[in-house]
Amino acid sequence: MNNLKEALGILLKEQYAPYLVSSLYLRLAPEDRTDRKYLRVFKDMVKAQKESLELRGLERDVINSAVEDFEKMEEFLSKPENLENCGGIALFSCSAKKVFVPIKLPYTYRNRLMVAPDPLVREIAAIDEELGIIGVLLIDRKHVRFFLMDFEGIGEVSDFLEPLATRAHKFHSGGASLKGAQGTFRYSMPSRASAPNMVQHGIGEYRFHMRIQEEKHRLFKIANDALMEAWKENKFNKLVIGSIREDIREIENHLHPYLLNMLVGYVRINPSEATEHTVRNAVLELLWQKDREQEEELVNTLLDLEGKGLAVEGLSKVLEHLYMGNVKTLLVAENFERSGYFCPVSNIPVLEPKCPTEEKPYPVEDIVDEVIEFALEERAVVKIIVREDLQKKFDGVGALLRWKI
Repeated sequence: MNNLKEALGILLKEQYAPYLVSSLYLRLAPEDRTDRKYLRVFKDMVKAQKESLELRGLERDVINSAVEDFEKMEEFLSKPENLENCGGIALFSCSAKKVFVPIKLPYTYRNRLMVAPDPLVREIAAIDEELGIIGVLLIDRKHVRFFLMDFEGIGEVSDFLEPLATRAHKFHSGGASLKGAQGTFRYSMPSRASAPNMVQHGIGEYRFHMRIQEEKHRLFKIANDALMEAWKENKFNKLVIGSIREDIREIENHLHPYLLNMLVGYVRINPSEATEHTVRNAVLELLWQKDREQEEELVNTLLDLEGKGLAVEGLSKVLEHLYMGNVKTLLVAENFERSGYFCPVSNIPVLEPKCPTEEKPYPVEDIVDEVIEFALEERAVVKIIVREDLQKKFDGVGALLRWKI
């Protein structure tokens, strides 16, 4: 499978006219993989698209090319090995031009299958921008590891602590012990406060625990300094910390404000056993949970700003503001569907079979897919509302606006 840059290069350099490109976004969360539920979802979307193609007045060879696209996609999806290590998949196909490009995704907004003159890659660009570069720090009493993660994958930075060895005079433990952080984790018993035959258990125990505390905070300080060096070099924009330490949140007392502002949260993972695969999955799960936590705030913001002229809900009003470029954030209830029409020349979705120019719209079974694509084209942020109780609080789709109406 090609890397992202190569895949997009293949898709965007081709001239597809007069044929169409089939674009699929399919979610592959654990629940979707159970009994290969994703295949049933895909087949339902194909059935709807075949019916839509017949109503678009297309040439038969154009329709045949799209139908062949669907067959190739199903064949690809039927092989589990093609779907490993991803939370979603994007497939782009134009059989008449012999183009078939799969792209693994960390997640998808929503299951969508569309047939258009060009490959619909805006969701990929949006996810790449949302995810950014994530720094992942794993830390316990014996290990400090650091990973960099982005859209395409994850890799461990093997020399994470190396920059500190060149500035060893700033640390008590010295350059030799900072090399690989060996000295960071060395504990030493306190010296006796009196003669060997005198009982000093209380004082000795107190000093021992104080030394442990000192070593812990020195470790957190070193981790912060190494993170700052890594940030200067790689400019990651999110930070996730993984540990099995119960006191791990105390590291926040040592984090530079820049790093603290980037901190997304914590994952429970053993640094000594972690692999790139387990770290990536843990981070994606954390991001998924954070999105779910933000859903209630987003819906409440929508309802609050609606009365102030800075938000609207309902397809008709949302489309009206999309046409004006006035949508900053689009909220879509995951289970919301609505039939409508699409104007192929103006390239806009409409609710009624009437386009703003002299062109004939064609019917689409679910106009919401086209609304999402239109919002991405307008550089709006798309948020899918998954919680069913929150989906009932607004009319299927809503929009936070750029300016007041």
